[in-house]
Amino acid sequence: MCYKPPVEIPTASDVAIVGGGFAGLATARALGRRGIAAIVLEREPALGRFASGRSAGLGRQLAEDDATSALTIRGAAILRGELAGVWQPCGGILSFDDMAAAGDYAARAARLGIAVERLDRAGVAAHWPGAGGLPGAGGLPGAGGLPGAGGLPGAGGLPIVAALHVPSDGVIDVAGLLAALARGVRVECGAGVERIEPAGRGARLTTRRGAIEARVVVDAAGAWAGALTDDPPLASFKRHLYVVEAVAAPGTPYLWHLGAGEVYVRGDAGGLLVSPCDAAATAPADQQPDAAGEAALRSRLAGSGWRTAQILRSWACQRAFTADRRMRLGRDPARPWLVWAAGLGGHGATAACAVGEAVAAACVEALAR
Repeated sequence: MCYKPPVEIPTASDVAIVGGGFAGLATARALGRRGIAAIVLEREPALGRFASGRSAGLGRQLAEDDATSALTIRGAAILRGELAGVWQPCGGILSFDDMAAAGDYAARAARLGIAVERLDRAGVAAHWPGAGGLPGAGGLPGAGGLPGAGGLPGAGGLPIVAALHVPSDGVIDVAGLLAALARGVRVECGAGVERIEPAGRGARLTTRRGAIEARVVVDAAGAWAGALTDDPPLASFKRHLYVVEAVAAPGTPYLWHLGAGEVYVRGDAGGLLVSPCDAAATAPADQQPDAAGEAALRSRLAGSGWRTAQILRSWACQRAFTADRRMRLGRDPARPWLVWAAGLGGHGATAACAVGEAVAAACVEALAR
């Protein structure tokens, strides 16, 4: 439950979590299952106002490296199981313009036990059957003149040399996931943390709604992680998302082209969700759509059947990265009361439950110190 003023926040907790996004809520949920009292301190008046609530919800398990993929795989398994209500089991297709990259992902899938089917260009079209308005599939060898399928970026408009179909991937109901993770968790909304300082056996957090002392503090503040502890800031990037006037058949796997002209697409209620996968460096609070995003979209769709598709909705999300692009999870090496849950790099929805398990385990260690 999200408590708001005038409800007073407690003055003490075993664990205080800064940030009510995927990482913070999943950590609180995992701690609760261990019988450990935790409180989530959320700056905004409601959950999901920033990155977590603006995710495209692609349940992609194969990420850029093994460590991240292990988390997304574990997270997806939890979503498919105990949180199945927020998971749509449609599968996904990763396409490539470089054979070596495709080989790397196939090898990663084999190492981590993820079943994949290798596809060629024609295979990509076969897995997107007759979804009227999909640009590019009609121009693929073996596409068989799919009705209304003229010019899919990443299928006909992009130089696909190989692809992997991942049947166990899916699409996540982002709002449903936030609600599911928050169920049974004490969340204080409108309780932005203004200062953190060591105190007693832990730390004292000063919030807009009063102070609270905690033995362990989890920094799950998304793009703002590190700001309250004078740590190096994360790098924040804006990515645009659009729902355009087009149709995908129910159950069609999402398509994510990895390479030059990166783009992803999936069905969405009443249209087709497309992202040009732009990545403009920006300030943490900047998530307003802009002209550069639409220009990137039109560039991706140029020469395709979608090039003039009407934009029905648009928004922007943020992805935050550490300097080495690896998630920052676990205990801080210098401050025994501090645990990190930051730098999820756009994998937050899929990896959330696994991140929560890992960070909760680190909190247990910190509490035992």
